[in-house]
Amino acid sequence: MITITPQKNQQYQYSPLKQKQNKSFKGYTSIFSKELDIVLKQGKASYEQEMHLIDLLHELMKKKVSAAKLLGEGYYGKVYNIDSKYVLKVKKKSQTFADMLSDISKGRYQKLKTYYGEHIADFYDVAILKNMSPNRIQIPVGVPKKLEKSFNSREKQNYYEKVYLPLFASVPQRSYNAIARDCVELNKMTDGEYFLNFDYCNPNNFVLTGKSIRIADDIYHTALHNPNTTADLLEVFLEKLNSNEFIFPPQGDAVGFARKIFKKLIIAANTSKLPLGDEISTSLGDWHYVTEKICAIKRPVQNFIADLKNIQQEFCKPKKCAEETKKYINTIIKEDRSI
Repeated sequence: MITITPQKNQQYQYSPLKQKQNKSFKGYTSIFSKELDIVLKQGKASYEQEMHLIDLLHELMKKKVSAAKLLGEGYYGKVYNIDSKYVLKVKKKSQTFADMLSDISKGRYQKLKTYYGEHIADFYDVAILKNMSPNRIQIPVGVPKKLEKSFNSREKQNYYEKVYLPLFASVPQRSYNAIARDCVELNKMTDGEYFLNFDYCNPNNFVLTGKSIRIADDIYHTALHNPNTTADLLEVFLEKLNSNEFIFPPQGDAVGFARKIFKKLIIAANTSKLPLGDEISTSLGDWHYVTEKICAIKRPVQNFIADLKNIQQEFCKPKKCAEETKKYINTIIKEDRSI
């Protein structure tokens, strides 16, 4: 578990702690979730089942839609905890109806192991999603929405350097690998006409729970082939404070932590053969900003990208590709002992 404790003058104490495992923990599953599981297994709901679920949902919302149960907040909606299995996503508007079961999951994204944004069931303007962290604290990438509202620019930058960077620099390589693999998997999927991509605009859509990084929010449609790229991950993890603000170049020890995250991202992406994204002008801009400003890497970005492509092509086996990518990055940032 990770504790982030606010101190005076908006300073924060970062403490990575070993997650205590409670062997007797089975989680709490509400009556609503149990009834929903029956309908999901059937693949459809009878009229009586639908009405019963709607009644249960309305009762649930009276108890769960509160500040105490709020798990996260996006541009369009808020997410509240239901139980250890599911969460509730409510649109931001003056009145919520939730008066019909309009859709249930067909398991379209079951191959995506880190994605938790799929709607398990839609009740018109309320959605049910899998609970990505039933018994652990959640830490989003960037500055959390609940802190962002009361922070000025300096405080946001301070959180980024003192809390976010050290924390995500300590996340295991396998967690970044899993994210990159899901990006590759999503690149293979279409809706018949358009390609699909994760929402990289809001870094809070990527969340650390325990030692795993998971992806939230909706998947979007695009005409762009291979829309999920390494550049997108660099933007999410190393470039943005929130949906609208980019970070200032970090200073001191923070540069070393940024480089650690950069290294893990590049190893994960290169090993998974994730497109680098350099063919897109805006994505190439992300490469320049992250390598030159955030990570203070002196090697020209075009040369850096070309070297990574060569490693991808020369070493097909994942383990060897990971080793060679790691070796290469170590030579590029060899002056930093923390890498």
